[in-house]
Amino acid sequence: MSFQLSGNAPEIYENIMVPLWFGRWAEALLTFVSLKAGETVLDVACGTGVTTRIAKRDVGSDGRVIGLDINGGMLAKARELAADMDITWIESDVIETGLSEQSVNAVISQHGYHYFPDQPAALAEFNRVLVPSGRIAMSIWDGHSAYTKAICSAVEKFISPEIARKQRSQRETPSAERLIASFSEAGFRNVAVVRQKLLIKVPLAAKFVPLHLGSMPIASSFHKLPDEKKEELIADVADALRGNIVGDQLVYLDVVNVVTGIK
Repeated sequence: MSFQLSGNAPEIYENIMVPLWFGRWAEALLTFVSLKAGETVLDVACGTGVTTRIAKRDVGSDGRVIGLDINGGMLAKARELAADMDITWIESDVIETGLSEQSVNAVISQHGYHYFPDQPAALAEFNRVLVPSGRIAMSIWDGHSAYTKAICSAVEKFISPEIARKQRSQRETPSAERLIASFSEAGFRNVAVVRQKLLIKVPLAAKFVPLHLGSMPIASSFHKLPDEKKEELIADVADALRGNIVGDQLVYLDVVNVVTGIK
């Protein structure tokens, strides 16, 4: 499983999904690592770099921040957005960062861990690059929200079960117990999981659904639908979420697990 975007999807992702979703989760994640001026931070699966940029703000001019992602299109957008910031960008798999041993004070990742093809190897690499007593903090979806359930159901009806499985897989994540066990087995101490909740507010389905699906790996499948099928898919989501309408927005609760540990 991987999260690969192409075409203009990275730009839609940054302009739409980051302000409504991922920027808020990024700020929430960084409360768990308490970054200090002058520290070195590795942001894994950094995408378009929202968490990376906030981390750079926190460590200041004397600190070093590295954003790592396997998706070249996402990194291109990240570089563009942070052109005036001293951030190192690495296009690489998570198990081969190329960083020196014990060179990083903190490793962070927002919604990336469950996409790693070899999670034990990735955790071993993060442990290797962390300094003694270095911190790790990763946010991972805690299952589906009301909105993502509605989206996946509509995709199954109007695109295909196969594409729906691909979309659902983004929220098929390890349990809190499994996360604690995996990070502990990788040699991290004081491993804990905290459940974070945010009340999410997005535009109504007619506006938001095309933008959301246009920023996802399944974007091409959505765009290939005839216009009438797109409208039916959107109407299906709107109907499923009619109880979540507040004014001109969809409002729903979303939840992540944040796993933390110390080397």
